[in-house]
Amino acid sequence: MKKTLTTCKGNRVLIFCLVIFLSGCGTFRDLKKESAEIEQTYGLAGKINIPAPPMGAIVVMLYSQKEGKNEIVACTIATETGHFTFYRSYGTYFIAAFEDLNDNFSHDPGEKVGYYGAPDAIVMSPKEGATTTKNTFLNLDFRLASAEQFLPGFSATVDAGKISRSNFVKIGQICSLDDKIFAPANGSIGYWKPLTFLRDFGVGVYFLDPYDPKKIPVIFIHGALGSPEGWKKMIAQMDRKKFQPWFYYYPSGVRLDKTGFVLNEIIKRIHQEYRFKTLYVTAQSMGGLVARSFIMKNIYDDKQNYIRLFVSISTPWNGHRLTAKGAERAPAAIPSWHDMVPESPFIRNIFDNKFPDYLKYHLLFSYRGDCQLLLKNNDGTVELSSELDYRAQDDATQVYGFDEDHGSIIFSQTFIDYYNRILKESFSKQ
Repeated sequence: MKKTLTTCKGNRVLIFCLVIFLSGCGTFRDLKKESAEIEQTYGLAGKINIPAPPMGAIVVMLYSQKEGKNEIVACTIATETGHFTFYRSYGTYFIAAFEDLNDNFSHDPGEKVGYYGAPDAIVMSPKEGATTTKNTFLNLDFRLASAEQFLPGFSATVDAGKISRSNFVKIGQICSLDDKIFAPANGSIGYWKPLTFLRDFGVGVYFLDPYDPKKIPVIFIHGALGSPEGWKKMIAQMDRKKFQPWFYYYPSGVRLDKTGFVLNEIIKRIHQEYRFKTLYVTAQSMGGLVARSFIMKNIYDDKQNYIRLFVSISTPWNGHRLTAKGAERAPAAIPSWHDMVPESPFIRNIFDNKFPDYLKYHLLFSYRGDCQLLLKNNDGTVELSSELDYRAQDDATQVYGFDEDHGSIIFSQTFIDYYNRILKESFSKQ
């Protein structure tokens, strides 16, 4: 019987058609611009610590040093937990804040004031951003104290109309999976226009409910083009009396090492706040690579030991061959493509160390695929040789396959039942 493959064409034809079509739409032109700009842009984040609950809004100001003068270039209102974030390009900056008791957006005598450092200059330059994680500063913490006036050279009044009411790093923000921010179209923006995504939606870990110390947090990490919305069916069947789901929402077009780094910093922040003893990690597709990067940083760089369970779902552990062709032939490459090239430095790096014995890892994969002209044995998107890379299998407590394709697996009832059994068994052993 002759089999007709209607969804797969040759590698060159696929890449060629994508390039021509998307270039005509201006997608690659936008991507090239955003990729260059994102490499020159820094994330600045910190927390304002005050001795007592604030009586007014905490106004945080970012000053740029130009020709010896400090000019306010951005301002925001700290969250209820005191967190603030800015997103800026190269330059020298200072940060100050005050408690605005009378809502006039100007410091008045007696209102609490604070500065990052003495104040200290934050220098953001091409040299500082030479590594993939250096252009993110997430520990710019300082305290507020009563003061009669600001230090000389720092303006104490801001333009209320220019205050940003949102922070681009979300740390424990409560949100419904039905929120429009998680719309699938936004996940696509995060892949093709990562800088636009960061400006419009930010990056962060979202909660569905306030933190509950009696429940184990389970963080879910989506893959390329994804969003937390994709986890809805699984979450609907999770035992919410024992577990609390968290969601990492990030632009999937950003370099994966940087994405893992930011997740680790956010999780450490949440851990400082709530001191949870156990964390479970669940990730789909490319999100598994982000998850392993995060886990290795958390365990080996930061000497933490609260991550006790990791479940990866259809993860391309040795990348994807087509990303190598895309990175080579497309007018502009999505930054994360470089990390998805088989045997990329990123992939080799995340396998430098093995998981510790206390971390139980379940490698779950899908194997229903019929794309033989484009891929070798596959699940419709990823080759099984990548899903079942020997390095990942060597770390696994258990390897289990499902007769589903790459996208359908997390909607399969058989898979969901098996996943919930993993959670139940892990919980019983805590």
